[in-house]
Formats: sequence, C-alpha cells, structure tokens
Amino acid sequence: MYPTFGGNIQLFNGADVGQIRTMQDMQQFAKAVQTAGNADVLDFKGDLTGVPAIRFESLEATLRAVTEREELFTLWNRLSRRPVNSSITEFSTRNDIGGDFAETFHGETSEIRAGRTEYERDIVKIKYMMQRAEVSMVATLQNTIEDVKAAENTSATMRILRAIEWALYSGDESVVPQQFDGVRAQLVKKGLESTNIINLNGTSDTAEMYDSVRKVMADVMTPRGGYGRISDMYLTTTVQTDLDSYLDPAYRVNLDNTGSASTTYGSPVTGIRTSYGTVPLTTSLWIPEGNLQHISSPIAARQRGQASVGAPEAPTLAAVGAADATGTNTFNAARAGTYHYGVAALNERGEGVLSTITAATVADDGKVTLTITPPGNPNMTGFAIYRSVQDPAGTPTAADLRLLKRIPAPDLNSPADVVTFEDFNLNIPGASSPHLFDLSAESMNFEQLLPMQQFPLYPTSTATMPWAVLLFGALRLGYPKRAFILDNYIPKSSDWQPHTV
Repeated sequence: MYPTFGGNIQLFNGADVGQIRTMQDMQQFAKAVQTAGNADVLDFKGDLTGVPAIRFESLEATLRAVTEREELFTLWNRLSRRPVNSSITEFSTRNDIGGDFAETFHGETSEIRAGRTEYERDIVKIKYMMQRAEVSMVATLQNTIEDVKAAENTSATMRILRAIEWALYSGDESVVPQQFDGVRAQLVKKGLESTNIINLNGTSDTAEMYDSVRKVMADVMTPRGGYGRISDMYLTTTVQTDLDSYLDPAYRVNLDNTGSASTTYGSPVTGIRTSYGTVPLTTSLWIPEGNLQHISSPIAARQRGQASVGAPEAPTLAAVGAADATGTNTFNAARAGTYHYGVAALNERGEGVLSTITAATVADDGKVTLTITPPGNPNMTGFAIYRSVQDPAGTPTAADLRLLKRIPAPDLNSPADVVTFEDFNLNIPGASSPHLFDLSAESMNFEQLLPMQQFPLYPTSTATMPWAVLLFGALRLGYPKRAFILDNYIPKSSDWQPHTV
C-alpha cells in the first residue's frame, strides 16, 4: 500500500511507523526506502559508516549502540575520587605505632618510655588522559537521529573511561611512562609480589581458589596485612561461571536466607563465605584472560588489524627452547611442547605491528628464551609478548595468541639494544587473575587533578568543530598490603585453554 497525506505509514507487516503530513515528509519517506532511479526497489543503506551512518535516512527514530557503557567500568565506579592540587601528590602512611606491648608496664618511679611511630612517605604521579573529538560542520546541519556532537562527546568519554578501567588493573609506567601504575605494578614496585600476588600455577580447581581467598581474609587482619579487611573481589565472567558451577555450597553466601536451596551447585554465587567475613563478588571485563580478546590479544586481532597511529614498527623475534638450571619454571611434563610467540613494541601512542609469529619447543623442566631485536626506528618504551596454546593444531594467527607479559625496554637511552626475555611459564597466557581489594577511601582511591571535562580546540584549515575531553589523575593504593591478586587461575569455562592437560 502507498502512504497518504495525513495518514499513518505502514510497513508490510501492518505496523504503524509514523505519519506523512507534508511534502517534505513524503520526500524523506521515499528517500529512506527507495533505491535511486528505481522506486520499486528498497534501499537498506547498509554500507554507511562513521558519522554518515546516523543520518536520518530510515524510519527508525533511535540510535542503537553496542559499545561500552559507563556501568561496565565496575572498579572505576566504585573508587572514591579525591581532588588534588598538584601533579605530584604526596601522602604518608603510618605503618607501625611503635614499641612493644611489654614496654608499657612500668615501675612506680620508672622513667616513662615512648615508642617511635613509623611513617612512610609516598607519592602519586598524576597522568593525563585526553581524547580528541571532532564533527564536521556539515554533520551539524543535517537532520540526524540525535545530536552528533553529543554522540561524539560520549564516545570520547567512553574511550577515556575504558583506558582508565584497563589501567587500574594493568597500567605500568615502566612500560609506557605516560600510564599510571595499576594494582599489579604497584604491588611489584612495593616489593609485595611474593606475598600479595598469589600464584595458583594454572589450577582450575575452585577449592584451591577458595583456600587462597580464605588465607587472604585471615592474613589481611594481621600486621602483615596492615590490620585491614577485604571488602570486594573482582573477577571475570568465566571465573564467576566456574564458581557458580563448582564452588562447594558450604562456601557460598545464601541468596535469600531461607535455607540451603539457594546455595546448591549451579546457583549464582554472589559472595564467598569465610570464618573471617564474607567477600562480595563483582564482575569485570577488564582483567586479562583468554576469553577476553579485547584486552588479551594483539592489536591486530582486537582492532581489526589496525595498529595505533604513530605506534612503533614490528620488532624481530627469535625463540629457542632450553634447559632451566634455576628450577623456577612450571613447564612440567604435561606442559612441555611447542608454543608460538609474537612480540609487539609499545609507546605512548599505543601498540605496534606484531612480529613474525615464531615457534619454540620446550622440554620438561625447561624454558624458552626470546630474543627481541627492536625495529629500525626504535621509538618504543616497552614490549608486549604474546603466546599460543600448547601444541596448536595449525599455524596460529594473531587472533590465536594471548598476552604473556608486558615488559619495559631495558634502557631508554639505548633503544636499539637487543632484549632477552625468558619464559618460565610463571605468567600463563589466557589464565585469569581475580583481584581482592579493600575499597575504603583511605585504602584505595583515584587522585584527580582535573575531573572529566571538555576543552575547546580550534579548527585550522578544515570545516570541523574539534574539542577534547580531559581527565587528569592516577590510582593511589594507600595500603598496598590490602590488595591481592590470585594469579594464573585457568577457568574451566574458558574457550581458550593454554595447556592440553
């Protein structure tokens, strides 16, 4: 049927989608549904991308979005924000009140003694998160589904929040100096790697994970944990699925307090019970693991094959299996085999092109030595090392690799130096790392020199309206002893399994 003036427009299924009241309405309707030059052929205009894709050329009145939303940045949303007034923020931590309890007891006329309180001074270096946004003058004049400038401003804001959420876990200024240190980097630099990063050695046993949580909950209450507490556990969707399916019901928080039915195998685990308190669970999409390709794969896989503009060129990689005289590796007989490696250089502008993927065979109780030769234009500050699954069926591509580790360039004054890295399987690609935090404001917060705001930019020789979205700040771990990482847990429910057994 044909629409008439003043009547409803109906699709072939009879659904009303609007009214035609003017000649302009009729022209827009015809433009939306007809192929140019042939009024009998519908045109779905499916090949438009970028800003032109939201021109009002269809009958749908809403813009559908399948991008990140602010509520997905679960750790950022929980952190308190503290305004600061300097790019270098100092703070002091009282580590010990001094003395010993036995020293308190005195004789009637004894000289009164005093303990010495122990303070530690630390700093937070503010980092600068910025995103440019721009729309053409033409786009602002057209009839679009929604305000183009508002849509682009939202996109720039989401890009900043996405980077911050990732950096809260994985940021490392020794690899890229412009990043702020995330939880892992701060624990390592504080010398807490052996106590607060707990290596689960590739287990998939939820009972082992629970035992680690129980020990953390107990230890954090002691002087070793700064007389603290754990308020939250952050984990990926696959780890959550493992807990739902396999965690002993005795360790689950009762969902409705009506009986044991809500703590059976398969029921949702909202929290883990221990004798030292309950720790609630929160899902994160930004903790690296095998299923989360958007943060664990080379940029060639996660950005449709496009390296960041201005990022370094591809380095050259050689990989050789060898014996390990240190005895620190976890390449046991079950994990020995052939692995494929790739390396990309990193700098302020992002991750560069992946090297040629290279195979190495490692024996029982062995290691793999990687030799990385920087590109001809060595403008990198670090490297991202990727690895395949054990004994892959075919030759892997970039999409088949997962992050093993990011490492700094050894000497920024000699960027052309060859870099050697030894893989002892201590960092297992594709494994997950649940995090446990005390999220009180004194223990963990985000220092903000500048809250999120727009900054005007000015066009030069183009008919565009540019601006920037800015946020200046950094993560502060006031009590690093109250942050823990359960490293190298391999979820049973993950589709990407690093080892054959």
